[in-house]
Amino acid sequence: MGANGRLKVLLASNMYAYSGNWDKLDALGRFVDLAVITPEKWGVPELNQMLTVPAKATDAPWRQHRLPSSIYEKGNPFRFFYSPRALERVIEEEQPDIVHVEQEPESINLLQFSLLKRRHDFPLVFVAWEDHNPLRLGWGFRKINYAAADAGIFGNQVAMERAQGMGFRKRMDVIPQYGFEITYRGEQRPEDGRFVIGYAGRLVPEKGVQTLIEATRLMPQTEVLVAGEGPLGAELRAEPHARMLGWVPRNEMAGFWSQIDVMVLPSLTDGKKWVEQFGRVLVEAMAAGVPVVGSSAGRIPDTVGDAGLIFPEGNAEALCAALNSLRLNPARREELRRRGLARVRDCYSHDVLMGRTVRFYEDVLAERKR
Repeated sequence: MGANGRLKVLLASNMYAYSGNWDKLDALGRFVDLAVITPEKWGVPELNQMLTVPAKATDAPWRQHRLPSSIYEKGNPFRFFYSPRALERVIEEEQPDIVHVEQEPESINLLQFSLLKRRHDFPLVFVAWEDHNPLRLGWGFRKINYAAADAGIFGNQVAMERAQGMGFRKRMDVIPQYGFEITYRGEQRPEDGRFVIGYAGRLVPEKGVQTLIEATRLMPQTEVLVAGEGPLGAELRAEPHARMLGWVPRNEMAGFWSQIDVMVLPSLTDGKKWVEQFGRVLVEAMAAGVPVVGSSAGRIPDTVGDAGLIFPEGNAEALCAALNSLRLNPARREELRRRGLARVRDCYSHDVLMGRTVRFYEDVLAERKR
């Protein structure tokens, strides 16, 4: 046990190479004695470059370990591993009660921890979001990681069912990886006669941005505000009703939310290669008091629940009808705003999700003792 008798948790993930995700660490650090491992550098696909991970604030309630890493592809979480000596030094220094590796069972990085478990005998928890059965590095890595792990946390129900179908029989639960703070303070976008639709994310075909552009071309006095970069950027810049902001860091999105009337995530299922696993930006929008519209792809309907509108993926006419129903009905937008805020508070807040995560840790340790 750590300071004040709290559980000592060693959390490892490339996701915390990005300071925009550190709000989760600040929240979890209020519940446990937390140390965090990240690569010292990580790729940002939107910017096509490797960035050095910054140092955390001195008063943050967690310890930071930025380790040298071998990375085969910029920003590919399946294909990197830490310097073995540096990683082992951190494990020996921290002496954790539990190690939580937020990587998929098919990843090299989780395999690295699975092999170290044989020497250090720590309880090991992994995270899995993959619900569309990509083999990535194949069954061999998954088989070793399943055998070594004590438990798995899954980002969605289908990912958990996939693991069960592939033979994982240990403790598991569905707990979203991140919590969210409600940032809405009652602000309203000034009435100026326009209807502003927001999109934030990668500008790639599978995200459905072309469906959004098609749906909004003939909507009167409508602007699409786009925060993101990607291969479709040039095509969107040619649209007269689209305004491009480029890539906006997550912790600088407040200005984006204040400029839009509704947020759209029009994702498409890309055959057997990719499907939307959660739709995190929808929860961020709801937390900012922005009504949301999502496609029927993947887990988007599960994420939104009754707090937003869902349209059939790829159907531009249906999306146009949904958006017009909100454009012409401010009372309906206000109703969805209230539902979204309630859903964030009840299902996705830091206190709710970090509390569930810590109880999961405690159950794993209790089961291990038995």
